[in-house]
Amino acid sequence: MADDTSWKKVELGDTFKFEKVGDEITGLYLGSEENVGENNSNIYQFETEGKNVSVWGSTVLDTRMKNVKVGEEVKIVFLGLKDSPNRKGKQYKDFDVFHREPSFQEA
Repeated sequence: MADDTSWKKVELGDTFKFEKVGDEITGLYLGSEENVGENNSNIYQFETEGKNVSVWGSTVLDTRMKNVKVGEEVKIVFLGLKDSPNRKGKQYKDFDVFHREPSFQEA
């Protein structure tokens, strides 16, 4: 059996919270998990500034992240709360999501 000290635990890391318009996170997309927590939400993991950071999904983020591939650089920008066209009196968080191939390759 392999030496147990060679295993590294995968941590979710800190959770990034979008609080004001213009808040953004940029990092390397590491992957996602589905059906997490009491609301069965998606959670997205990024490496940014040398640490792992998680972002909770939402309907808007989940839709925008569908075409993003693991290993790409991603920038998520919070656009603020918008009135829901389908649910009167309700609002949702809106985001822009940008992605690209990483500008560097690890050796």
